[in-house]
Amino acid sequence: MTSLELPSIVANFGSASNGILAAVLDQSADCIKVIGPTGKVEFMNRNGRCAMGVDDFNAIAGLYWWDLWPGESELLIRNAIAQAQEGKSSRFEAYCPTGLGEPRWWDVSVAPLRDDDGVLRGLISVSRDISADMIMRQLRETAAAEMKHRLQNAYALTSAIVMATARGAPEREGFAREIVERLQRLGVAQSLLLDADALGTPTLDILVRRLTEPFCSNAASLDISDLPDVTLGETQVRTLALVLGEFSTNSNKYGALGHGGRIAIRGTIDDGTLKLHWSEKTDLPVAAHQRDGSAGLNLIDRTLRAQGGNVAIDWHANCLDIRITMPGF
Repeated sequence: MTSLELPSIVANFGSASNGILAAVLDQSADCIKVIGPTGKVEFMNRNGRCAMGVDDFNAIAGLYWWDLWPGESELLIRNAIAQAQEGKSSRFEAYCPTGLGEPRWWDVSVAPLRDDDGVLRGLISVSRDISADMIMRQLRETAAAEMKHRLQNAYALTSAIVMATARGAPEREGFAREIVERLQRLGVAQSLLLDADALGTPTLDILVRRLTEPFCSNAASLDISDLPDVTLGETQVRTLALVLGEFSTNSNKYGALGHGGRIAIRGTIDDGTLKLHWSEKTDLPVAAHQRDGSAGLNLIDRTLRAQGGNVAIDWHANCLDIRITMPGF
């Protein structure tokens, strides 16, 4: 079977000729395969064969699709075929080296192929090479894990020094325990900024509290209420961890969390968009330029805009109002 030949299951689909359809598929940079109804490989486009390191298609033609994948991916492939046989589309990410043994990660979509009478003739698979993205993801996760480990060690060492300094002095031990407890809470908050998966699948209320309460001193009042009861996805956790972490850090440096005052956090969801309001009144007035335009706030703005949201900050003499919008709820 050459690159300009398609199996009979495709030849009956429409007015386009077999050769024209195959030529169109050959132009795709993705690996496109036509799989028979029982799971056997019937066609692979030219660029797909190149990406997979397949010199001779006849060497794999007629093999079961799952036999081309590592054993740990077989169940994924079989499930995708089973769903297509039921008329359902599916998508997954998995590792599969090329025929030359080069490591590759793939984003794979699978959909059923039916003829004009609705009879299932097979399925089509489109695999996109996401190896570069996966490598960058692994590098980020490794860097985050290393930073988390270093932070934990730093907090542990600082706590040990504080307790050692207070040992034997009863008038200092209570204060030392408060400092250690606060360092432990800060460690949790910082870990969440580096590893959103540590929370599992939290609600909005849990996330807000975990990322703000550790920064709160006795001089500050933190009022968190009226938050929607909604479970967050991974991307939402990471985005809100960045946003709330920056707000809390800035407030601890310049505002109510560090110098006394009051913060109220409220939220609503309107038409699938989260609207979060951070209202802060501080006992230590701070000029807007001291907290406005920082690298952290600029990063928040870019991150929210990339997801169709935004952040707006209103500065006043001794208070500020921050409003963020974030779609996807």
